[in-house]
Amino acid sequence: MHGAGGFADGHFGDKLSYVSAKGAKLSGGWGWGCSHNEGVALHAETTGDFTSLCFDEWRSGLFVSTGIGAPDVAPVVQREQCWAGYCGGTFAGRTGDLVKSSTGRYATAFASRGAASAKKNPDDSSGRGWTVKPKTGTHQVAVAFLKNRNSGPGKALYLTNAPGTEHVDVHVAPYGKNRLLVSWESVKNAKCACGTCTGTFTGTHFRLIDWNGTFQSADKVVSARITGDIAVQKDGTLAWAYVPVAPSYTKPLTGASPTSTSLRIARLRP
Repeated sequence: MHGAGGFADGHFGDKLSYVSAKGAKLSGGWGWGCSHNEGVALHAETTGDFTSLCFDEWRSGLFVSTGIGAPDVAPVVQREQCWAGYCGGTFAGRTGDLVKSSTGRYATAFASRGAASAKKNPDDSSGRGWTVKPKTGTHQVAVAFLKNRNSGPGKALYLTNAPGTEHVDVHVAPYGKNRLLVSWESVKNAKCACGTCTGTFTGTHFRLIDWNGTFQSADKVVSARITGDIAVQKDGTLAWAYVPVAPSYTKPLTGASPTSTSLRIARLRP
């Protein structure tokens, strides 16, 4: 939403409302949420508020926003320089996912530049603004674990450490009973400016980790661009719908896009 008066005048936020299967409005949600948000990830629960995370530009980072409005006092998952475009793309569609274990824990994977330093912005009279200096110019693949839907996690774990490589389209999904599959695209020889990195596409990566972040496999790299939301089927099979077109990261898009008449389904069985 775009504020047009009052405390929100000129600012961007979001509203969350719950409705029943018959379309009746239910209680809960919020009227003004993740201010200047870079995206919100939701996990539907059988009861109570949906578990939610959001990248917040004003407060500069990824926050647990379950059941509250603007995350002034929300648990911090990771401080990030979250100017528009700098958080790695829209969360969760191109920046990460949020999944739940059978024991009630949560895992989120996201593209991160980390924080070399993070401090309150003295020029922000509200006292809520933050200034974050990123640790790397490129985005690396990070994963964080939450004990429950309202808690802050421990320190984020990084699955990659390649400052010269940009990592995009990060996703995570449950793989069998006790493991997670994390996927991302890599762009080598990255040159970044104003939140956009150009370079050479070098494939889609898949890695297995456990619920402590411990590697369970080396990277499996495929030349195709297999990205987007991961569908988890009843038998645990993971599935993607993708277009078999190799992306070009040599320069920013100018309006022209690749064309294809083919759509493929990729499946991975635990």
